[in-house]
Amino acid sequence: MEPLRRLLIVLLEWASLALGVFVAARWGLLTYKDLPTFAAVVLTLGVLNSFVRPLVLGVLLIVSLPILILTLGFGYYLVILAANGTVLFLADTILGADFTVRAWVLAPLTISVVSWLLTASLGIEQVKPWKRPPAGRKDDAIDV
Repeated sequence: MEPLRRLLIVLLEWASLALGVFVAARWGLLTYKDLPTFAAVVLTLGVLNSFVRPLVLGVLLIVSLPILILTLGFGYYLVILAANGTVLFLADTILGADFTVRAWVLAPLTISVVSWLLTASLGIEQVKPWKRPPAGRKDDAIDV
């Protein structure tokens, strides 16, 4: 994938995150002081989602393995909600008094759903280093 396209995808993902934070703030689920604080919230959440969330998600998946087995995988959504809530808690702790979360369950859920809806509607495929495009074979036809 070209570097410019990769950068565009990352920027669109961060824009969807910003829209999710804006909608959650509009619904009163979280508050931020002003526009620079909003930018700091989106930047902090973007960095935490990129680097910290995979670690938190991995630990939570290992810890909640019995629940995942008992619920036949449906508990995965609760694990994701807990990971998103943890990342939001870390952002709240880092940013201090300028950013507060009022609804600890609904705020990460709202941000996640709004972000997912926007990226899915735009057809943005998330950039992940472990997700490689399939290698094209030269002879795709089946000889009979």
